[in-house]
Amino acid sequence: MKKRAGRYVLLRGYDAIPFGKFKNQSDNIMFFKRNRKRVGRDHRNTVTAFKNMLDVPVGGNAVIRQHHSVGAVRQRLLALGFVPGREVQVLRVATLGCPLELKVSGYCVTLRRREARQIEVE
Repeated sequence: MKKRAGRYVLLRGYDAIPFGKFKNQSDNIMFFKRNRKRVGRDHRNTVTAFKNMLDVPVGGNAVIRQHHSVGAVRQRLLALGFVPGREVQVLRVATLGCPLELKVSGYCVTLRRREARQIEVE
C-alpha cells in the first residue's frame, strides 16, 4: 500500500474492504485483503472430461492417447517415453497421492500429480 497526497493507493492484487468510521474523521477504516488469483496453477478440484493417469488404479495398465501439457513439461514427457500409443503401468502411489511411480518402456518414472493429470489415457 502506498500513501499519495493524503490518500491511499492500492497496489495491484489487493482489495480494500470498508470496516467503519472514526468519530472525529471522515475517513473510513479500511483493511486490505490479498486477492491472489492463481493463474496457470493446477487445482485439486478441477474436472477433466477425459480419463487421465490418476484414474488408473495401482497395478493397472493404460495406453496413452495424447498430452494436454505444453512447453517444457510436454517436451520432457515425450523425451521420457510418454508418447501416444505406448502402454504405461501404475506401480505405486505415495500415501498422499503425489508422486506416482509409473513403468513405461521397461523403466520406472516418477511423476507429480499435476503432470500425470495432463496425460490422457484409454
